[in-house]
Amino acid sequence: KEGILMAYIELRNITKSFFGVKALSDVSLSFEKGEVHAVVGENGAGKSTIMKILGGIYFADSGEIWIDGRKRNIDNVQDAINNGISVVYQELNLMPDLTVAENIFLYDLPVSRMTVEKNKLNQQAAQLLQEMELDIKPTEFVSMLNVSQQQMVEVAKALSRNSDIIIMDEPTAALNNKEVETLYRIIRKLKSQGKTVIYISHRLKEIFDLSDRVSVLRDGRYIGTYNTKDIDQKTLVEKMVGREISSFYTTADHEPGEVVLEVRNLCKEGYYKDISFKLRKGELLGIAGLMGCHREEIVKSIYGLMQPDSGEILLHGKPIRPKSPSEALKLHIGYVTEDRKNSGIFGLMTVRENLTISVLKVLSKFGIISGKAEQKMLDEYTKRMNMKYSNAFQRINSLSGGNQQKFLLARALARGCEVLIMLEPTRGIDVGAKAEIYAMLEELAKQGLAIIIVSSELPEIISICHRTLTIFQGTLTGDIPKEKMEEAFIMQCATGNTTCFEGRK
Repeated sequence: KEGILMAYIELRNITKSFFGVKALSDVSLSFEKGEVHAVVGENGAGKSTIMKILGGIYFADSGEIWIDGRKRNIDNVQDAINNGISVVYQELNLMPDLTVAENIFLYDLPVSRMTVEKNKLNQQAAQLLQEMELDIKPTEFVSMLNVSQQQMVEVAKALSRNSDIIIMDEPTAALNNKEVETLYRIIRKLKSQGKTVIYISHRLKEIFDLSDRVSVLRDGRYIGTYNTKDIDQKTLVEKMVGREISSFYTTADHEPGEVVLEVRNLCKEGYYKDISFKLRKGELLGIAGLMGCHREEIVKSIYGLMQPDSGEILLHGKPIRPKSPSEALKLHIGYVTEDRKNSGIFGLMTVRENLTISVLKVLSKFGIISGKAEQKMLDEYTKRMNMKYSNAFQRINSLSGGNQQKFLLARALARGCEVLIMLEPTRGIDVGAKAEIYAMLEELAKQGLAIIIVSSELPEIISICHRTLTIFQGTLTGDIPKEKMEEAFIMQCATGNTTCFEGRK
């Protein structure tokens, strides 16, 4: 409008419904050129939906998109690209049987005489990967990369288009600390070049580290936009969930009891060596370490997913050596995977089936499963864990990440476990669900459950755990008590720069 300074990107009165349910209701957002603008909210708030509208995946039922003072029609992904928009989606969208270079430049392959110029393609990809400081070969097949490397290839793919608007939806979910630092550096460079970065993340630390402004959505509605430097974490969380959260993290202030599980000199060649620790009744024990330190392999050996070469595992003082997860379950050891989507939930099965699948023998008579018993169990855990779904026959892959995680936790508890191992317990879930899961874990610990938490989020471990073990290159470098737990000190131990075993006193 004449006389009014307009934002670089404007989403005006965007409304979107799916099967009669409103995902977005009259949402208006604006983004300035050369800023990092975070968009936050719980799962189901509408963040990803509105970004997919801007990225051409969905089209709005009503509303307008304005870029650089002009109304734009974005009906598909190519329209978005033509309007200078690139998106790094949370779900990886790569071709596994193509090379890294082919994936990065898939829509802009250098062609001469109907033939792809492989040398030129690989040189372009190598230059981009070098600028991003990534140790990835352009000729390597994507299927040979780990998940974090694939995520960085997604970022490279978005940057290859030299877009003015880059949308990043949970870009650090699968990255290690070094890769997160690299992404930070890339984002700040994009900002210095005058590009607009729209950043979606459940990790509040990233929001405060990177963004200039933050916009809040709740239940498909716009709540407000704030200068990041003018708002604190507690206030931001309350804006997101619509209620006051007095304590986002728990305190782990109760005293653990007798030793339940003991690991003595556990070794696995190529993974870890001489691992020893004790886990007590009612204790929340954190395990921290950089990606690739083999902390996951240690707990997988306790659960029977990997067999150690030597050492002992004792449960209530008696040696055990579970050869499979089914044997671990019989010993009342529960496990919740970090890879919820691929190895946790059964995506095409119902919520009831996902809960009861590990206890079907208990719920059946003469080989016939009792639907009544299944429903009774579902009702019990629904109430106990505040799980939200429409009906017992809803597919679990249609639930939010937080509710899926609650079902995985409920499935482990349904087997009556005494020891619970949780890997990345709040990865990819919103702040409200995080607070609920933290409270659940503390309550379970107070009831006597011994819990091991493997997490990449140090504030999470520091706040909810009694002790923290640190792992560096497969060796135990720290057993840190609550009073010594600080991020900088834990990182020193996790990088092998110092040791601390005060938690053993």
